Amino acid sequence: MWLSGLLVIGSLLSVVVGDTLLAEGQVRLSTIQHEVAAATAVQKASQVAVAEKAAPPVVVSQAKSQGLVAPTQVVYLPQVPLNVPLPVPQTAPTTATKR
Repeated sequence: MWLSGLLVIGSLLSVVVGDTLLAEGQVRLSTIQHEVAAATAVQKASQVAVAEKAAPPVVVSQAKSQGLVAPTQVVYLPQVPLNVPLPVPQTAPTTATKR
């Protein structure tokens, strides 16, 4: 009889311990979720700040304030395939001079 009572008390105690561990895990998870939400908000604010500074009108005004001017003519270079090796350049032999 005392064995069955001990078994019931042990089972209840293990359920209480398990529930406590589960509650602690939920508190930790909630804390981490709040930290992630705060970090996400900071990241989005930083992205907006960078996007505002990199906007074309801002870049143009900064360039003009530093004395840069728009080019009078734009020349587009031809596209070069990257999978074709370039030929070895021909260089003139150099002569070493003695002192």
